[in-house]
Amino acid sequence: MNKSSPAKILIVDDTAANIALLTEMLENKGYQISAAGDGEKAIKIAQHITPDLILLDIMMPGMDGFETCRHLKKQETTKGIPVIFISAKTEVDDLVTGFSVGGVDYINKPFHEDEVNARITNQLQIQQLNQQLATSELHMRQLLINYQYQSERLQQIVDHVVDGIIEITTLGNIQFANPAVEKLFGYTTKELENINFSELLAEPFASLYGKFFETSLLEGEQGYFSGNKIFEITAKRKNGSEFPIDFSFMKISVGKEMYLAVIHDITTHKDKEEKFRSLSNIDPLTNLANRRYFEEVFAKEWLSSRRNNKPIAFIMIDIDCFKQFNDTYGHQAGDDCLTQVSAALKNNIKRPSDIVARIGGEEFAILLPDTSEEGVFKIAEQLRTDIQALQIPHSGSEHQVVTISLGIAITKVGEQYSSSDMLYQMADEALYEAKHSGRNCYTIAADTTNSNPQSEK
Repeated sequence: MNKSSPAKILIVDDTAANIALLTEMLENKGYQISAAGDGEKAIKIAQHITPDLILLDIMMPGMDGFETCRHLKKQETTKGIPVIFISAKTEVDDLVTGFSVGGVDYINKPFHEDEVNARITNQLQIQQLNQQLATSELHMRQLLINYQYQSERLQQIVDHVVDGIIEITTLGNIQFANPAVEKLFGYTTKELENINFSELLAEPFASLYGKFFETSLLEGEQGYFSGNKIFEITAKRKNGSEFPIDFSFMKISVGKEMYLAVIHDITTHKDKEEKFRSLSNIDPLTNLANRRYFEEVFAKEWLSSRRNNKPIAFIMIDIDCFKQFNDTYGHQAGDDCLTQVSAALKNNIKRPSDIVARIGGEEFAILLPDTSEEGVFKIAEQLRTDIQALQIPHSGSEHQVVTISLGIAITKVGEQYSSSDMLYQMADEALYEAKHSGRNCYTIAADTTNSNPQSEK
């Protein structure tokens, strides 16, 4: 919206009389008016002219006002346009629905010219302010403080934003906190008055905050919190619980020097991030670790074993004759088989440092750091017998049930191995030997210990 040109307003109503009445009211105020008789036309017009404000009737044939608003908010070119709903409906459910789909205000029918003009003026002013604030985050924070002392309307914005906004003196004490701070931290407004902001931070950030003010008083701003940046730190509530926040901190001047802190709770974001990270590490069919995550863990454990001179065992596993199983029983049965085998494998891996993963179609891998040869062989044999004990029918196997073959490679203390890939290859070669030694057995890589196949057939 350009100050030098009239604001563009799009009126959407299926009743021509309403459009005519609103057009007359608003053109008298100098606004540039466009109109549409239904939701589909409104969307096209909005995409073409990008109005500064939309007055949108709720009850329309075809696409109603709520649905029209949803479409507008999904489009990149129109999602930022404020929408004021116009309707004779005043039920709470309608109001809630309107706000939930992206509306910013309501104008009730029949229209009252003063109310219409006031609500439109208010939203256009807010829209103009938002455009100014969007130009720069630093400018936004400064503008917020300047208007705080000049505008009651802007004060209302401060009171209703979900981010915490705090004014801090040059000694580090809280001078002002908006209501969001009370909700975030559990303190009352009175409790927040003149306490040091460090009390809202968890360690080590509380100490870093204190040092920042000590050095800023003596030597000028420097240290962790210097500069107009956004920091991801840990905050502390009144009850002692901690939570992650994005924290921006800057010096401002409103008659006297002070600092402005803006706090955004990122708990939900972190939870989603952690859930996504967890899901990205899991094979969706078997709920075991996937190949990518296994290789990450393998690389870390390999370095740790080299650094601490500890052994590490790698077990490669393959379901015997699995292609014939799929061909005979179908892919759904194959998936069920993989799920049962995976659960049995996982049941034998007890320590937090151990990991079992699905690394291919019917291939699995197990990593056992700092485990004795005897312990590795015991686990391998238990895995083999547990899978056979599942008694999953397999007419293509000489055992008539699903079995597995295992290849084992173990590093020895004091011996040098060129890379983790070497251990991987040794386990793979041992698995190949087990497959060609009758299956349903485990074989130990020749370079690590006795390589004779071990099984109970």
